[in-house]
Amino acid sequence: MSSNSAPSRTCSPFALIAIDLDGTLLTSRNELSAANRAALRRAHEAGMHICLCTGRSLVESQSVIQQIGLDLSAGVFVFGAMVADVASGEVLFRNAMTPELADRLVAFLRSRGHCVLALYDPSQNGCDYVLIEGTRNRDAYEKWLEITPARAERWPEWHPRDYTPLRIGIIENPDHIEETLREIRAAFPEDQAKINSIYAPNYRLHVVECFAPMVNKWYGITQLAGRLGIPLERVAAVGDDVNDLEMIANAGLGVAMGNAIPAIKAVARWQTETNDNDGVAVLIDRILAGDFAPPQPKP
Repeated sequence: MSSNSAPSRTCSPFALIAIDLDGTLLTSRNELSAANRAALRRAHEAGMHICLCTGRSLVESQSVIQQIGLDLSAGVFVFGAMVADVASGEVLFRNAMTPELADRLVAFLRSRGHCVLALYDPSQNGCDYVLIEGTRNRDAYEKWLEITPARAERWPEWHPRDYTPLRIGIIENPDHIEETLREIRAAFPEDQAKINSIYAPNYRLHVVECFAPMVNKWYGITQLAGRLGIPLERVAAVGDDVNDLEMIANAGLGVAMGNAIPAIKAVARWQTETNDNDGVAVLIDRILAGDFAPPQPKP
């Protein structure tokens, strides 16, 4: 991380704020509001580390990073499978799946006709995604390839390499998502793989994401906080969906968006406004006003 990227002083009791992007920092129209942008600047000037904590890869987050317009240090990407320096792109931590898990997942998904999207660390692979051809929902994959800023290769068949994916995913229709999730989770229990399902309302499709078993956003945050020398009780986190659960439950201040799913609200310490009503800005201003004290360190 660059030496000039860290804030010079910390006025807030929380030294780091981890912020989800989709459904949290960004509006329902996938935009960064002026109020949220201004609040991020106030937090930065007050000495807080701003950590974007997202299921997106670094390259898929760059448009938001540029809009923020601050000298951010590092972020947690790919649901916590990778921590990277925002400025240089240097990977500080990665948690890729084992070759055996990758091979089994691809074989299982392709046996059911799925196209498979494998996301790699581009510093190893030379590209971000590999699309392994299948027969189900092919139009959805084609549309995604047209709009993503990520670099993608197409493979007719799976070719194991010396390095393994950070994530393996498929796209599924709402009518089949429950059955597909049951099949995948039955074949890959929690101690073998982490399985998430995210709904993309703009496309009316579900994305099923598969990771190494220990991967989650909170684990990535702990790696970054350790590098920065920040106690975990001085971490605030805000999010809205199932892939934010661990960080909301474990952060010193876990905050649910007003539009969050019930499971997130159930574990949160506080609830802010929705993503369309500048909930992140409301939270930051409450933190800077001293309305939240961090919990005492655990013995």
